[in-house]
Amino acid sequence: MRIAARVSLAFVCSAIIAGLAGSVSAQDLAETAELVTFAPLDGQEFSAGILRQDDSSAPSEPLLDRLFFADGMFSSKICERYGFVPGAYWVRGTEDAIEFSAVLHSPTDGVMDWKGTVKDGKLVGTMRWTRERWYWTIEAEHQIFGELESQPSQPAGID
Repeated sequence: MRIAARVSLAFVCSAIIAGLAGSVSAQDLAETAELVTFAPLDGQEFSAGILRQDDSSAPSEPLLDRLFFADGMFSSKICERYGFVPGAYWVRGTEDAIEFSAVLHSPTDGVMDWKGTVKDGKLVGTMRWTRERWYWTIEAEHQIFGELESQPSQPAGID
């Protein structure tokens, strides 16, 4: 499986400053940037459960959710109700799985930091919700788990 990360402007600038791009043309950089925008989870949708870990008064049944990867963005259907907007996701391939991370922001309800692994159609990971209040900060750890519901007919970015 070919997995690549997105090229950032900071990387390109660093390469130029460090002299690493001495013999690299603008055309080469453009072709490389196009090549590495492959997002291996794009088009995948997971039926998921979210279970709070650090609160004995929390329900023992998971909150059901739908998690989406599309156009390099990650989103949670249930979290959208609270103003959390889709956020860019990052991936790292391992020998037999894809690890991902994403941060979702809400103007009223804080930040959610998602980290997980997708392997054989299964998603497992964590979500940390942080909401700063006037005098205190709410922090809650959640376990996430899910199963692949849909995926593109061919991986995104491959023609």
